[in-house]
Amino acid sequence: MTIEYIKDSDVGEMLDQQLITLLSSCFTKPSDERFKTQRYYNEMPAHRWYIKDPASNLVVAHLAMHEKHVYHNANPIFIGGVAEVCVHPEHRGKGYVKQLLAHAHIKMAQLGMQYSILFGRDEVYSSSGYERVTNFFLMDKSMLMPGTNISAMVRPIPLEGSAWPTRRVELKGLTF
Repeated sequence: MTIEYIKDSDVGEMLDQQLITLLSSCFTKPSDERFKTQRYYNEMPAHRWYIKDPASNLVVAHLAMHEKHVYHNANPIFIGGVAEVCVHPEHRGKGYVKQLLAHAHIKMAQLGMQYSILFGRDEVYSSSGYERVTNFFLMDKSMLMPGTNISAMVRPIPLEGSAWPTRRVELKGLTF
């Protein structure tokens, strides 16, 4: 299987429909209804990687990445926000998530990002170098509220890069 990369702004109608089909088959909670009509959760990501099944030529695995900044002591940190990671149920267990992440990590390094952040399960992402953090806060645009502590997983870029800060880190705006 070949991993393909595309900027989201270059996604055409056929790929858009395949992504919607895949995402709506993987994300099935009531809050995921949006995937029946769009290829993103809250906002459009900048980058996408995907794998097509050679027999059917359909997308069977996918990962999106947002270019974001988080803030530690009011200092910006450039991060890659990993989102919409999914593998069609018939193609799971083949290591596709790990392969997609490896490609995304290379792009993050090329862009000068310091960390990759995602919201996922430890048993899926820890083998790719991600660790659970407890000091991640989602801030609304006004910054008047104290913020909501949310569970996230973080991986330095490169893997032997800087340790994640021990004090409060804030994401302003929407999650990815």
